[in-house]
Amino acid sequence: MGVAEVISGRLAERELVIIDGGMGSQLQAEGVPMDEVAWSARANLDRPDVVQRVHEAYIRAGAEVIIANTFAASRAALEPAGLGSRVAEANRNAVRAALRAREAAATSPVAVAGSMSSFCPIAMEPTATDAPPGSPGSEDPRFPGAADYREQAALLADAGADLIALEMIDGRGYGRAAVAAAAGTGLPVWLGISPARRDDGTLGTLAELGDDDSLEDLLSALVDPALAAVTVMHADPGVTLDAVEVIRAQYAGPIGAYAETGGWQPPNWVFDGLTPGEYLQHATTWADRGAQLIGGCCGTGPGHIRALADGLAKRTAAQ
Repeated sequence: MGVAEVISGRLAERELVIIDGGMGSQLQAEGVPMDEVAWSARANLDRPDVVQRVHEAYIRAGAEVIIANTFAASRAALEPAGLGSRVAEANRNAVRAALRAREAAATSPVAVAGSMSSFCPIAMEPTATDAPPGSPGSEDPRFPGAADYREQAALLADAGADLIALEMIDGRGYGRAAVAAAAGTGLPVWLGISPARRDDGTLGTLAELGDDDSLEDLLSALVDPALAAVTVMHADPGVTLDAVEVIRAQYAGPIGAYAETGGWQPPNWVFDGLTPGEYLQHATTWADRGAQLIGGCCGTGPGHIRALADGLAKRTAAQ
């Protein structure tokens, strides 16, 4: 039985599975410079040793799924940084670092997820998240397109990823392209969305494509029963709980939650967020509402994941 099947079996038994924490922000914390355009992806080319070391730290902290450092490694992200000729190298190096970390540090099954996201140069502009006037989401040229996702999905699968984790998929158009490309590999697919609180209190996304595009609208367009999981990721911890409820109304499969904590001053993360203990308090509420895949995103580190692994394990044992 493969590692992905082991994780799927545990989820089917309603068990909790611990995901790792932030990769790009933790590489920064380890002293790796963040690229002004490609953010953390350059580390796969310049410092794969540190990428592996971060994965190992998360595994030793209790992570049972580690996400390869490919969030910012699509052609749409790397070409503007002058790294278009190294897309394959960046993705293969990232998966190799994760696989080597698993071999070095894991004492029980650990799945390696390949990340594909909406990341592209506009992600480095913290206030420029709205689509340009008259640009429908399905044709928004700022984000990766179908060809970008197909290329990256094939690279991740060929390199040995156990599953594909789609992350910050907040638009219908590129979302459909990402889901189709990931599903085409035959690997399990997680759909990851990043909700944000709108002025009227309802939930939209970090990259809204129109005033009428709610989180429910996005999920209606993208959720498919064949997905292995739907996750809330890179969202404020306070928003995450409500998003889990919205997802549950539209999706019967496993739900995941891995929030961000801190601030963003591109290309660097500002580590002024929740302590591991405070983050665990939020995560416990996600688990209480049925989230089974729980970890951390930007601003969280091995200490946060150790707190989750220890605290949620105790909670489960007491039930």
